[in-house]
Amino acid sequence: MKSIKKACLFIGMVVGAGFASGREITDYFLVYGSKWTIGILFSGVLFFIYSTAVTSIINKNKINSFHDYLNLIMDTKFAFFTEWVSGLFFCMMFFAMVSAAGSAAREIFGINFWLGVFLMIAACAAVLAMGINAIENISVIIVPLLVIGIALIGAKSGTVTLNENTKTSVIMSSIIYVSYNTMTAASVIAEENKGTSRYDGIIMGLLCGVAMTFMGYFIGKTILYFGSVTINSELPFAAAAKKIGGIYNIAYAMVFITAVYTTAVCDGMAAIRCISDKLRISSKKSLILLIILAVMFSFVSFTDFVSKIYPVFGVAGILQLIYTIKFFIKPE
Repeated sequence: MKSIKKACLFIGMVVGAGFASGREITDYFLVYGSKWTIGILFSGVLFFIYSTAVTSIINKNKINSFHDYLNLIMDTKFAFFTEWVSGLFFCMMFFAMVSAAGSAAREIFGINFWLGVFLMIAACAAVLAMGINAIENISVIIVPLLVIGIALIGAKSGTVTLNENTKTSVIMSSIIYVSYNTMTAASVIAEENKGTSRYDGIIMGLLCGVAMTFMGYFIGKTILYFGSVTINSELPFAAAAKKIGGIYNIAYAMVFITAVYTTAVCDGMAAIRCISDKLRISSKKSLILLIILAVMFSFVSFTDFVSKIYPVFGVAGILQLIYTIKFFIKPE
């Protein structure tokens, strides 16, 4: 059961608005033509390796904070840089998910943008105030529904054969994609750490790798099946679900909101811990500060977060991924 809970927690961190909208799958994989499935499979393997490695390192060394984790796996200078950049990234991810909720309220449900923003903030605050156990329990319920929703939509599409693409760096694209999406993992897992066996860690990693590969493949094939109109859309998977129509469009709306919510609470938890540690204030005050900043940053569009702000934090993600796997293979 511990393995399933941790796997759901990890998947909830990774599957955000960029993934659920199909934008990440399109930009990191589908642009490589017929090689896209290789990229999806390789990223699944990386998710398995990373999630297994980070869980093993944290449990074996009895780590209870992101700060201690980074100082264990890398040099002090790199750890200092990575911790600060990651902390900013946690905050920006939370702000982006709140902004995405506002956009979803307006574009999917036809209600006021700010109503969507405040509803998401209220829902996140309710869980964040209760701590990591509440986030874990929510993830166990929501993540399976997320997987089922994506599978239902994907099942309505056929298969498409693509031509070879001249781009050759699908493996590098997969590495960037995974490093980008796993920055929060060590922080949240360290906070949640209750001591699991090595076997539990491997099972958790396997569940994560399989689930991410499964969902990525179904999202990708659905987007491709409906052609260039969906691929060129700002929200490709949303465009595909809209073409299917009926209950599947409703299913997509639930998938999107679920993905946004799980990522928001996980990144919110990591952001609160970072703010509390750096400013030396209580978690409650950190939560209030995070909420105020989230409202202010809601003026930034979700598209701008993805295209202009996220890439700035890529270096820290790659450093963390490399040093985690390196330390897992050969502890120093």
